[in-house]
Amino acid sequence: MKKGIGILLLGLVLLLAACGSNEKNAETSNEKMMIQLDEKNVAADANDIFTVTGKTTPSATVSIGDVSIDANKKGKFELMHVYESDKSYEVVASKKGMTEVRATVHVTQPTAIKEEKKEQEEAAKEKAEKEVTENAKPNAAKITFAMLSGNPDKYARESYYLKGQIAEVVDGGATKYLKVNMTQAGDTWKDTVMVIYTGTTDAKKGDIIEVYGTIYGTYAFDDANGTTITMPGITASSINVVE
Repeated sequence: MKKGIGILLLGLVLLLAACGSNEKNAETSNEKMMIQLDEKNVAADANDIFTVTGKTTPSATVSIGDVSIDANKKGKFELMHVYESDKSYEVVASKKGMTEVRATVHVTQPTAIKEEKKEQEEAAKEKAEKEVTENAKPNAAKITFAMLSGNPDKYARESYYLKGQIAEVVDGGATKYLKVNMTQAGDTWKDTVMVIYTGTTDAKKGDIIEVYGTIYGTYAFDDANGTTITMPGITASSINVVE
């Protein structure tokens, strides 16, 4: 009799366990992905980083583009991303076996930060241009055309100055390519370099110009016959037409 009661109780326990398991599976299958942002408008900091926080399905993966993190067991997340510009970013929450969900966050950078960064960039540019101008002529006196043409890459990124006559101007849109003969020999000019300038200039073939910039290294291009031509290149920061 006791044996029969034991078997009956064991069966009842197994039945209850099975029911609980089915209920749990039903709850899991009915679980839906969700994502809720704490803020839909966030600000990027001075280091060009913004942070998105919120809540999603526990242990889901939250991503913006190719940057992702895993939410914790309570579904909370904090995702940092690089600020590119004032715009909206799509935040995606995903989990294996479930349909991903999306939310949108709008990111801006405060005007004060933008203005400060602009001032810093302009100051850095002015400093670099000043260094180029101060060092260009002394370097030009030390680095002759013979040295430059012998091994242009040896002097790459050195500040440089030249005065010469334009032999040809090639308009590449925003960038101009000027073949300049930098050595005067009586009434003629020789020793050609390629001056690369991004900006606007009225300089034309036959003009005498002054160039401040840095040595590019070896500049190579194909002529009309497909032959590769090499010569020293100068990346100009400024061009001044002398005559």
